[in-house]
Amino acid sequence: MWTLFCKNYESQFILVLVYVDDVIFGPTNEILCEDFAKLMQTKFEMSMMGELKFFLGLQIKQTPQGIYIHQTKYVEELLKKFNMSDAKEMKTPMHPTTHLGLDKESTKVNETQYRAMIGSLFYLIASRLDILFSVCLCDRYQKKPREDHLTVVKRIFRYVIRTPNLGLLFKRREILGS
Repeated sequence: MWTLFCKNYESQFILVLVYVDDVIFGPTNEILCEDFAKLMQTKFEMSMMGELKFFLGLQIKQTPQGIYIHQTKYVEELLKKFNMSDAKEMKTPMHPTTHLGLDKESTKVNETQYRAMIGSLFYLIASRLDILFSVCLCDRYQKKPREDHLTVVKRIFRYVIRTPNLGLLFKRREILGS
């Protein structure tokens, strides 16, 4: 469990994220950063690790345009884990005419494997909203997954092969009054 704090100072602010024994903070100016670091070091034994680049499986890159969050490394590991690295790429996570249901005629598949694939894709949604609908649709069939459900899940993986670097860009903006 993590907790996010926000403190406003006139037209500036600082965000502080606390996760177990890690503290990540990001102010709108360097002086707030230095002041907060000094305050924390007087109260706690801590070391400054520098600019955040990796957190809970999320890769974070700060650019002049803003902050880019992606999971490229996680995608690579995921594709290896489920033996999908060499699969044929797809342009979309799901075909527009796909219809999933409780087809009792379709062959049953390994529930544990299906759930592991869905769970892994759910973690990927943290930075990949483009697969949200498809993953949530497949999630409905975790209890008794069938071959047609697994086919759709594999298509999502095949789409991810094509777009491993996709992520979220939080654009930088000017703060009024600064």
